[in-house]
Amino acid sequence: MDLNRAITTGDTVRRARAMAEFEEWKFIAKYHAKRVAEIDRTGEMPLGKELARREVTLDLAQALHVSESTVWAIISETEVLRTRTPAVWAAFREGDIDGARVASIARTAEQLKTRDALAELDESAPGYAATHTVAELRSWLRRLRARLEPDQTREERENAVEQRRVSIRHNDDGTSWLAALLPTPVANAAGNRLRRAAKALPKIDPETGEKDRRTRDQKQADLLAHWLTSCEGTSTDIRAEIAISIHATDLIGYTDGPGMTLDGEPIGSEWVRELAASEHTIFRRLVLGPRGEVLDTSVLGYRPTEALRQAIRWRDGTCRVMGCRAPAHEADQDHALAYHSGGQTTASNLRSLCRKHHNMKSHGHLHDHHLDMPLQHTEQYGRRSTLQPCP
Repeated sequence: MDLNRAITTGDTVRRARAMAEFEEWKFIAKYHAKRVAEIDRTGEMPLGKELARREVTLDLAQALHVSESTVWAIISETEVLRTRTPAVWAAFREGDIDGARVASIARTAEQLKTRDALAELDESAPGYAATHTVAELRSWLRRLRARLEPDQTREERENAVEQRRVSIRHNDDGTSWLAALLPTPVANAAGNRLRRAAKALPKIDPETGEKDRRTRDQKQADLLAHWLTSCEGTSTDIRAEIAISIHATDLIGYTDGPGMTLDGEPIGSEWVRELAASEHTIFRRLVLGPRGEVLDTSVLGYRPTEALRQAIRWRDGTCRVMGCRAPAHEADQDHALAYHSGGQTTASNLRSLCRKHHNMKSHGHLHDHHLDMPLQHTEQYGRRSTLQPCP
């Protein structure tokens, strides 16, 4: 296949994919609008209507195998595009631009305050988006908005600085992202310091005489870990709470069962053993059934004991609704069969639900098909330990 034919075929495929995304967005918006209109015509109380609307979003999310936030974003962005940037919506319909690009444009359109700014966005964005990558488009949109509404963007920048924070996101391969939301000048300064410090490291280790074979990225990562922990790599003395749900031979290294954090993220057994060696580590024993389930405990009352609460948190890991990643330690503990209807305060009748999904359940808008199974702490092929860093 020659280059011209490849370009033509690639453009046809790209356009077909974008048009398929458009049909998906149109279906979601149409179905949601129809169901919401039916709900609004009922005589239900305002809270009941709101929870019923959330159920519509949840049904769409599970039918399409995406998160509720993804569905709601599509609904919101479709409304913005249709009403504020009709030319962008038309370009999406024709396959000129895809969902990722129109989503970025919609977020900018939602931020703009003046009619003139929206008109310039609608006129110029389709052409730029059709010929640039998503990253280039987002950068262009930020520049465009700063030029069109400088006072608004300055105020938002000042407010954003107040939201600075640090977060951790776990990968599938035993690594995690440590992210810090910082003012851009501070982030640039930190990055520059890391680069300079990594470049200044000696090529030969003065103690061992061995050549430093780390890449520049590896050196920067190691330096950051050292600055934050005052130690090297995994020798960090982490303060952690470990719940052992495996045979003792896994802990001492005769067998090699993997570890798992409270929210279900797997980690290597060497970390469990390393944390166990720390003087700050607290051990807590959980009694599990043959399938890795926390054994049932009954309480003669509505409120579970603290021991049962902890067991439920370890068992569930997150909110039990499929796709919801709200951590169990921040969730409510809900009676599957209501206590006033004879439901017992037992492990088998309790499950972790985040406040949003708990409210939906309490008003009849969350059903069993929305729920996932509890977290399994053991697998058929081996044993597994569980650990969770202290707050």
